[in-house]
Amino acid sequence: MRTKRLILMLCLVVAMGLQSAMAWGGYGHCCIAYVAEQHLTPEAKEKCQHYLRHSLAYYASWMDYWRGSLHFKSVNGGHSNKTTKDGYAINMKKGAMSHLVRTLGELGNGNYKNLPDSVVRQRLINLIHYLPDMHCPSHVGISKKTFPQYASKKGFFRNGKSVNYHSLWDAAPAMGRKGWDIDDYAKAVDKVSRKQAKAWQSGTLVEWGRDIAKGGHLGYQLLPDGTDVTTMAKRDKKAMMDHCDKMAMMGAYRLAYVLNTIFADKTIKTK
Repeated sequence: MRTKRLILMLCLVVAMGLQSAMAWGGYGHCCIAYVAEQHLTPEAKEKCQHYLRHSLAYYASWMDYWRGSLHFKSVNGGHSNKTTKDGYAINMKKGAMSHLVRTLGELGNGNYKNLPDSVVRQRLINLIHYLPDMHCPSHVGISKKTFPQYASKKGFFRNGKSVNYHSLWDAAPAMGRKGWDIDDYAKAVDKVSRKQAKAWQSGTLVEWGRDIAKGGHLGYQLLPDGTDVTTMAKRDKKAMMDHCDKMAMMGAYRLAYVLNTIFADKTIKTK
């Protein structure tokens, strides 16, 4: 338990130095990565430890912290996705999804064995961050021209103070969970059935993208323009939290599945 609390403390210290517009926030990222690690195969866990020398949660927000560095310019914009023109699928050639496709190409089917350890390490660090990121409702770029009902006119609020939509979802995993560590979060939220886990992990990346796009739409519907999260009805707040937890767990289980697949020398079909 002491080690788990230390991991969370380290994550939160890193998060304090980050910009506010980071999906899931430091706490959310740590929790999602921690849950993912619980579902790694023994082989994948051993390989991750070999390349990372730390837990997945340790690196959960690493790319947010270093995103401003010129060395990582190529992934600065890779933390979110844009939907296709109809708004119900993810553009596979841009954003986080394009990085996932590229990473699977570089590491999948045993290709990681042909790369220097330092390269594999960096690819894993990127993956640990941007795969959960793409499941955050505020990281789904939906055209406001196609869906004008999502355009903000009144704004969004917390305790009567103006806050952007992105920040509301950033803070959602920690909402009403003061004092929770990552183990508390996992015990409360990771109650996913085998059937549900298999459904989230099956299919192609294009199909995953459709799930993510749906999650983005529901995010706007649950937080309509003018919402103040502190005065939401209990039923509405619960619906928001349920969606937050569902998308977080979807990201966690898919992260575990991708890592298990890579270190089983296999890959995942794009379409």
